[in-house]
Amino acid sequence: MNKILLVNRVNTSDNSKIKKRIFFLLGGMNLPTIENKLIDTINNSGLIDDYDDILYKYNGVEVNMPIQSIPKLIKLLTNENISIYSVYEIYNPDL
Repeated sequence: MNKILLVNRVNTSDNSKIKKRIFFLLGGMNLPTIENKLIDTINNSGLIDDYDDILYKYNGVEVNMPIQSIPKLIKLLTNENISIYSVYEIYNPDL
C-alpha cells in the first residue's frame, strides 16, 4: 500500500481571500453522531458561504477556504470535541 501523501506548504502569512483546498483529518467519522455534529458545526460556522466548498470524506472533511479561516474552524471543531489529527493543504502543483 502506498503511504505517500503530497501536500502544499501552508503560508500562515497569506491574508488573501483566495480559497485553498484544506483537508482536516478527523477522528470518529465512522460514528453518525460525530458526522452529524461536524456537518452542523460547519454549516452554522458562518465561515463557508457555499456548500459546494465542502466535501465530506470517510476520514475527515475537505473545505475550500482562505488560509486565515483555518484556526477559526479548528477552534469550532475542538469546542465540539471533534478530534483533529492533522490539517493540510491538498497538493496542487502550479503548472
